[in-house]
Amino acid sequence: MKASIPRFWFLAVALLMVPFSQLKAQDAIVQKDGQRREGEITGVKADAIRIKIGPVETAVQMANVQSVEKVAPADYDAANELWRAGNAAGALAKLEPLTQKFSGLPTPWAERATSLLPELYISQSRAADAETAFRNFQKLYPAAGSSSDLLLARLALAKKDSVTARAKLAPIVEAAKQTKLPAGADAVAMSQALCLMGEIQEDAGEKSEALGNYLLVTTIFKNDLSSATRAATRAESLEKEKVVVP
Repeated sequence: MKASIPRFWFLAVALLMVPFSQLKAQDAIVQKDGQRREGEITGVKADAIRIKIGPVETAVQMANVQSVEKVAPADYDAANELWRAGNAAGALAKLEPLTQKFSGLPTPWAERATSLLPELYISQSRAADAETAFRNFQKLYPAAGSSSDLLLARLALAKKDSVTARAKLAPIVEAAKQTKLPAGADAVAMSQALCLMGEIQEDAGEKSEALGNYLLVTTIFKNDLSSATRAATRAESLEKEKVVVP
C-alpha cells in the first residue's frame, strides 16, 4: 500500500506556485495604545489614515498613530527615476496623484514625495503651485527641519533671490561639513543642499568653493541620487577648467 502524501506538502507546493506579486506584504499601523492593524493603507483623508482590513475600510486618527509600515508604491520610485533623468513633467504626472492620496503619512517616502512636489513645480515655472505645495508640506511635516529650509532656498532661487537661498542653505551645508557618516533624511537634505550651494557659488564665479561642495556630494553625501548625478557632472566640468579646491 502506498503511503499517502501529507496535506502539508500539498499546501507547501500550492504556496510555491503562487506568483510573488500575490504574496504582497501587508501594510500596518501601530497605534499609541499598542494595537497593531494590518491590511492595505489606501490613503490619508481628514487627518486620518484609511486602511482596508479584509473587505472593510476603516480610519485611524493620526493623533492615535505611533508608527506606520508601508512600502513605497511603484509610482514613487518611477517619479524619482524620471526626475533623475531630467523628465520633470513625467515625474510630476506620477507624483501628483500619489501625494493626493498619501501626503501626511508618517513614512520617509511619503515625506520625501511631499517635499519633492514643490521642487517639480519650481522646475516647471509654476511658482504659485510650488508655494501652495510647500505650505502643505510644512503643515503635514512640521518637524521636517532641513527639508523645509531646503525648499525655502529653492523657492528663493525661483524668485532670483540668491541671498536668501544662501542664508537658508548655509546651516545645512555647515552641518554637512561636520558630518562624517551621513544617514537618514538629514543626509538626503545635506546632499541636496551641498549641490544647490555649489550651483549658486558657480553662478557667482566662486568655482573653487563650488567644486569643493560638489566633491563632498560625489564622495561622501551620495544619499540623493539626483544631486549626486548633477554634482558629478558639474565637478567634471570644473575640473576640465583646471579649477582646484581651495
